[in-house]
Amino acid sequence: MNVFIVETDKAGLQKFYEEIIGKFETYAPVEKFGKYDYKRVLKLNECEPDSPIETTMSVKPLFFPKTAKIMKFLESSSGTTLSEIEEDPLSGKRVILGVKHCDARSLQVLDHVYKWDYIDTDYQNRRENTVIVSSRCNKAGSQCFCTSLDYDVENSDAHDVRIIYGLDGKIYIQAVTEKGITLLQTSNLTNTASASNATEEIKKLYQSFESSFRLRMNYAEINAKLQNLYDSPEFDIVSSNCISCNTCAFICPTCHCFKISDEKIKDTGVRYKSYDSCNNGYFTLMAGGHNPRPVKYRRWRQRAMHKFVYYQDRFGVNLCVGCGKCAISCPVNISIFDVVNQVSKNAGLQN
Repeated sequence: MNVFIVETDKAGLQKFYEEIIGKFETYAPVEKFGKYDYKRVLKLNECEPDSPIETTMSVKPLFFPKTAKIMKFLESSSGTTLSEIEEDPLSGKRVILGVKHCDARSLQVLDHVYKWDYIDTDYQNRRENTVIVSSRCNKAGSQCFCTSLDYDVENSDAHDVRIIYGLDGKIYIQAVTEKGITLLQTSNLTNTASASNATEEIKKLYQSFESSFRLRMNYAEINAKLQNLYDSPEFDIVSSNCISCNTCAFICPTCHCFKISDEKIKDTGVRYKSYDSCNNGYFTLMAGGHNPRPVKYRRWRQRAMHKFVYYQDRFGVNLCVGCGKCAISCPVNISIFDVVNQVSKNAGLQN
């Protein structure tokens, strides 16, 4: 992996951000009621690129919107006429600031399903036209476990540029993709970093970050055990408090279930694609009335197995990036980390 590193300070980083916002369509975390969500910004003082991971929403809606128009239709006596929607507002050239490395990784995970049997051209265009500038965490959040999963957090190329806070006020701006290198090389940043010294310090900073985790799991062991636990009664226990609000799925950076719905006024209508969740009781309801997942534990089993078994089996990557957003947002404190660990831990007690 080619790496281009620039050493700067807080003032230099601010100038870099201001330059990006001045030259490109830019999105960044914007605070509202104590939460941060990614919005279009025109000035640096409108946003907080270093927003805390615990209160920052997923970047997913900028690639897979919460709801999006698919087409329009007009019904008349001669039949139904279909028409294309207007140009995709998220497909233009843009830069996103302040994306956490786990959130950036989630896009690489989603790439597999969006480029699988059907190529989602809207998603693909959004990905190709976006430069991601990631603010790498200095310390793990209370619900984070990204370093326990099946990807290299230290050397990730999920983002194009990463911002790393060093010692004594140093800040390293590190490009790890061609898009990122181009962004840095065409900026007004002055490269004063010694590549070897900077790389060594960045490695030490990562080791400090890695040691700050409260949550750790043996992912390979969890995956191997879950393969044989489809009928485990433990799923009923771990899902008992769930109120099926679907917050976990809507905030998760890798959940990608959706539904199609039509809204019609008189003879004119719009077809929408909107978020849905396998935790919804009606998600698997069939036209004939049969529902293969009528109870909570089956839906939670599907969620856990999809994230830690099925997606891995099909695409070779895990459908969880260890961001902890689901646990932070859950009103009844259910954590996917606790769910898979409890089911796996108690597997031997059920024999």
